[in-house]
Amino acid sequence: MSEQLNVIDVIQNTRHDWLNRIQLIKAYISLGKLDQADRVINEIILDTQNEARLTNMKLPQFSVLLLTHNWGKHAFRIEYEILDNFQSGLLDDTLLSNWTRDFFDELDRCANPLHENQLYITLEKFEDHIHFLFHYNGLLESPSKIIGWLTNEKKYPYATNIQEITDSEMVVDVFF
Repeated sequence: MSEQLNVIDVIQNTRHDWLNRIQLIKAYISLGKLDQADRVINEIILDTQNEARLTNMKLPQFSVLLLTHNWGKHAFRIEYEILDNFQSGLLDDTLLSNWTRDFFDELDRCANPLHENQLYITLEKFEDHIHFLFHYNGLLESPSKIIGWLTNEKKYPYATNIQEITDSEMVVDVFF
């Protein structure tokens, strides 16, 4: 979301997300599908561990961007995984947040909003940099625009490696 969220918005959205998950667990239990209820509980555990790793990185603007993205009107949803516990003294929170927001905006422009689009983000520490793996599944209306945006001369990030970009998939390594 482009504007700063206030506390009430955060509470309302968080409560809504939790109620949805609790209702899903209750429904599976009432149908006797305990394995499905257990799966949802395990997903919640993994999500909260990732949220903890994200906020422990000490990048408040970037954390808010990832934590609140799915609350806004976007052509794609995100899921993220942080593989290591690390504080990121290597990254400038403002530069990282601005780059990521611009990338998300470009992806919003290129993704077909009528399709179910998903961006998976994996973060890990790699030597003196932070490695981001962006893996998009969905429908891209103009992959060439994303390629152009990613390959445009930028001082930030450190390096970008496009593994694959097609109409339905994108895999990009970015090092900050």
